[in-house]
Amino acid sequence: MPPPVILNGAQRSEEFVSIDRVIMALIKDKGICIRSTDYSESSQILTFFTLSSGKISLIAKGSRRTKSPFSAPIEICSVADLVYSLRENEKMGTLTEFNPTFFCIGIRKKLLALNAAFFAAELLNLSTKEHDPHPELFEQSVLLLQRLDENPENKVLPFLILFELSLLMYAGSQPLTDICANCKRKFDANWKQYYFSLSSGGLVCRDCEPAFIDKKILPYEAALILNNPQKIFDAQKNSLIQIEKLLIDYMTYVLEKKPRTAQMILQLIRTTV
Repeated sequence: MPPPVILNGAQRSEEFVSIDRVIMALIKDKGICIRSTDYSESSQILTFFTLSSGKISLIAKGSRRTKSPFSAPIEICSVADLVYSLRENEKMGTLTEFNPTFFCIGIRKKLLALNAAFFAAELLNLSTKEHDPHPELFEQSVLLLQRLDENPENKVLPFLILFELSLLMYAGSQPLTDICANCKRKFDANWKQYYFSLSSGGLVCRDCEPAFIDKKILPYEAALILNNPQKIFDAQKNSLIQIEKLLIDYMTYVLEKKPRTAQMILQLIRTTV
């Protein structure tokens, strides 16, 4: 058997084994569980967003049994070291080891944080492609979960917004916020009125807004935060809520479907933030 092959310096190794002329790869990776479906009375079909392989689908045989072969229950948003096997020319592999490194214990005690984590998991599933790795996005996703776990509810929305902006950037759908998406006029405090157009993919100035029937008017603070997200922690509650509503509308436009968990986020931010 050849020694493990290390790919691109990432924490991923592969061992290739020939079984009846079928090549099977044993792969080690780090992953976040972003979707779970019961497959039978004893098994699950799981989707992980991983560090080195991107989004992958795996069957976890026996994971629903009382005496599961895995070291812990496999839950949405848990982060773990994985080992899985993947046969040549097959899209779905088989999970063989699941060793959690982050359990989301603090997240599960806070309603908004828990729903924000589920929302982030759904967005990762909808916005990424199979076997298309984005290591930076993986790190941002783990960072979000850690922040949701460690911080109070009033910090959830700023962290969620920062994650959504990162996700849009890595997905290639980052909105234009430093210039008018139409005339390319540089964003500044002299615009007097600020608008966001879903179809133009960004902010539009007062001179251009009549051409976009889908534009939404924004207060200056909300437009400023979209232009400079580092100012988000000084933002007023109303601006945060308005930005989150806008981002959900924009992601719905980009994805061509509204995430299932979005409505709960919209309900909770009105009462919890």
